[in-house]
Order: sequence, then C-alpha cells, then structure tokens
Amino acid sequence: MNYQIAVKKSSHETFLKETNMNNNYKVSIITPTHNSANHIRQTICSILEQTHTNFEIIIIDDCSTDNTIEIIKEFGDPRISIFRNKNNEGAAYSRNFGISKASGDYIAFLDGDDLWASTKLEEQLAFMIKENCCFSATEYSLIDEQGQLMGIKVTAPNKITHKDFLKCCYVGCLTVMYKRNIYPNLEIPITIKKRNDYALWLKLSEKADCLFLNKELAFYRKGNYTLSSGSKIKLVKHHYRLFRTLYSFNRIKSLFLTLRNIVFFFRKKRKFYLQTR
Repeated sequence: MNYQIAVKKSSHETFLKETNMNNNYKVSIITPTHNSANHIRQTICSILEQTHTNFEIIIIDDCSTDNTIEIIKEFGDPRISIFRNKNNEGAAYSRNFGISKASGDYIAFLDGDDLWASTKLEEQLAFMIKENCCFSATEYSLIDEQGQLMGIKVTAPNKITHKDFLKCCYVGCLTVMYKRNIYPNLEIPITIKKRNDYALWLKLSEKADCLFLNKELAFYRKGNYTLSSGSKIKLVKHHYRLFRTLYSFNRIKSLFLTLRNIVFFFRKKRKFYLQTR
C-alpha cells in the first residue's frame, strides 16, 4: 500500500518503557463511512497494524450504495463493530452515534478514507499520559487519491484553548484523541452538516485545552469525495450556521466569528501548512 512509504517516517525510537502498561487503556475508534469502497480497506489495515492493540473500531455506515460493507466484513476481526444508519444522516449523526457506543478509556477518530501511521495510538497515548493531558492532536500530511504524499504537512500551536478554537479549527479530525470521561455524553446538533468535527473540538475545548504532539502520525486524503469536501463559499456559510446552531449566537456575533475565522484560516495556512519537498 502506498501509505506505507509515509508510515516509515514514524520510527520506534520514541517508544517508552511504559508501553505495556499503556496497552491496558482501551481506545475507541470512531469511523464514519459513506461509499468508501475505494479506500476503506487501507483505512482499516492502518488501524489493525497499530502497535497499540487494545482498541475497538466502531464503523458507522451512512447508507453506502457500493460494496463498503462487504469489504469491512472480509476482515472478520472481533474488534470491529459495524452499524448502518437507516437513512442518510450525515457525519454529525454518525459521530454522535459512534461516541454513544464507545466503551474505551479514550476516543479517536478516523474517517473511512484516511490513514494512520502504525505507531499513532501508542505514541499519542504515551504523550497524553506523560503530559497528564485529556485532549490532544498531532501533525498530519496530505495524500492524494492514490495514497501518494502531496508534500504538505499540517501542524499547529503547542496548546490550543477554547478561545483559540473559536478563532480557527487548528486540528485535523483524524489526529484527535480525548479521554472519554472528560465529556462522557459528547454530541453535537445533527443539523450541523459541515464542520461538525470542528463543533466537537469547540465543545471538548470547553472542558480541556488541546495539547499538540509535533509528530506526523496521520495522513489525510485530499480528494473530491471526502466527508469534509465543499466549496469555500459554502464552507463560509457552514461556519456561520455552526456558530448560530452550536451556541445560539446572534447574527452579528456569528458573522464576526465567521469573518475572523477566515482571517485566521489564511494565517494558519501560511504558518502551519509546511512544504516537505
């Protein structure tokens, strides 16, 4: 698989002596899918190849019309649970449902077309335990539809507060991990059709700051059919609706936060989107 070329960048040199102890902590991995047949096999393989083996994969299929489900069932791994939405509900509903089914000590997210380095869970969990951290994220790189690195790595500030998140969504969904007990019943309004992952971080950051692990441990597939795709104009509208829906802010405040978000997004691209070749 092409992503393995990138995964080699995550070496074993940072593994800690506490590794075996850390494996006692169970991680629930929430994976929404919709017509992911082209990539879901690689996504699941990147989870099953994790050096931290105490996990469950909760896959929520949002009415796929291709053979996504058949591919998932081929694995036959008891750590994989498959749920199918009766109707096409969107990513917010699927993530809410996945979180409600989670039994792990920690929760992580990986959509049905993205990938992880093989040491992602182990290194991030060790980082969180060492730093006494309840909410964290890592660097990630962009890959194309074929799984080839695009030469762009995305990083973030070392600590991201709730005020920081109101300015900009600094982290990638595929990199986030949080301790479940800080927000046991976390969910967001299902009417937030886009930027619903951002809504999750806004809610989480009310409970804890997000600490950032400066290591490339995930790979985001930049394509036309990802859950977060959409035109820039539409995304601006979705940001406005997010603030209106999530916090019931008035129109003026929601518009102000949206415009400020645009400014900080371009600052983020200049400062935190790094060319790697």
